[in-house]
Amino acid sequence: MSLMLTLFVLATAAASTSALAADSTPHGSVTQTFQVRANGSNSWTIDGQTNPALVLQRGNTYVFHLNSVGATHPFNINTMNAPGPNFRYENGVTNNGATGTTDITFIVPNDAPATLHYNCENHVGMNGPITITAADRIFSNNFDL
Repeated sequence: MSLMLTLFVLATAAASTSALAADSTPHGSVTQTFQVRANGSNSWTIDGQTNPALVLQRGNTYVFHLNSVGATHPFNINTMNAPGPNFRYENGVTNNGATGTTDITFIVPNDAPATLHYNCENHVGMNGPITITAADRIFSNNFDL
């Protein structure tokens, strides 16, 4: 097996260790799309899981596809685990605080905080942590590990 193929297989295997962890995709394309639904006023359901912890990688693009999210449940990417619009993280985020059936796109900047949160603007129980990890460098510098 060639070195390039071996490294690709290793990178893909390492990135797929969690159902909601980001996979390694070339920059400029969507790395992962999360399917988001409001579970009443109690929690979010993301890709079939209740308020899961998410792991995103700097430099990658993520789409949070909202599925019929009611007007009382704005989906926010926040700097703090708190309801309300005052803690929204806007750097790299398009459509933060959206409702309905639409997309929120997050291109994770290299200077993003290590921890963010997703929250409903109005309901405390609708939240979860977002861990931001370093960019996958395996293909970024001529296979420089």
